[in-house]
Amino acid sequence: MCSRGRPLQLVAALTSLRDNESGKHEVRYAVACDVDDQPTIGTLISLQAKIPLGYRVGHRPVSMDALHNQLCLDVPGDVYVCFIDDALCLTKEWDDKIAEVYAANPKGLWWWQSKGKDLTLMPITSEAWRVAAGRIFPEYFPFWWGDTWLSEVWVLATEQPLQFAPVEFLDCPKKTHSMRELKFWHDFYLWLQPERIQEARVMAQKMGYPEPTVTGALAKIVGSPNPEFVKLIEQHEARQGEQGEPHDGYKIAKERAVELMAHGIVVPRPAVTLDDLLTPEVIEVLNKHFPALSGLAEAA
Repeated sequence: MCSRGRPLQLVAALTSLRDNESGKHEVRYAVACDVDDQPTIGTLISLQAKIPLGYRVGHRPVSMDALHNQLCLDVPGDVYVCFIDDALCLTKEWDDKIAEVYAANPKGLWWWQSKGKDLTLMPITSEAWRVAAGRIFPEYFPFWWGDTWLSEVWVLATEQPLQFAPVEFLDCPKKTHSMRELKFWHDFYLWLQPERIQEARVMAQKMGYPEPTVTGALAKIVGSPNPEFVKLIEQHEARQGEQGEPHDGYKIAKERAVELMAHGIVVPRPAVTLDDLLTPEVIEVLNKHFPALSGLAEAA
């Protein structure tokens, strides 16, 4: 998961998962956080003594989805759960229930069941799907949209509804980091639908699904504008949006999106390079405030 400015909620999220494990499977945790978020870094250092946890520290990202993709490379497994730091796991032995659906379909893609009032999508992705796609999420967006993209590709590739695993969570959102200009990102997402259609066709072939036959018709349904959502955009931004000056990562994501739409082409490319997360600046700050991490400089 990715986390910023919510150390208590982060502890609650990780604890809800850890305490509800079955003990039958190896479950490892990975968190990405920002170099200027020292309370979260300190929390993660403390948690490492209690749970199998690894973490990345870097500047605020262009795309949170890119960080999720990188964490999957850092901590490889058979199945990946992209949890969020303002959610709580409600299901006892959730890992065993996920293991059961995975055993039934090692190439699958599933979703947690949300018990909150808002529909929140949280994927459970097999390694086979991740390898075939080359990543879990697209890396265009600074917030949201990645899970929506993944769900749409699944529907178009399989011509089946979303598959929900028998695991439940409660979403407890306050603010959504980097959320602003919701209408712009909504329109950008819709504009990118040809890429999702092509990705779905490729995924169907790679995963051995029957060749899609109604992609065009489905695309008009799953990729069409949602009038109710558009009508409530201002309310969403007022309730959950981030205020003040946008951070540099957001600005880069917006500039790239504008560039893509202006040229009328889609050029798939990573939205952020993660190789340089441990820059000298980052290492200096970490070593200054967290002496326990003094080995980072030598490791980098």
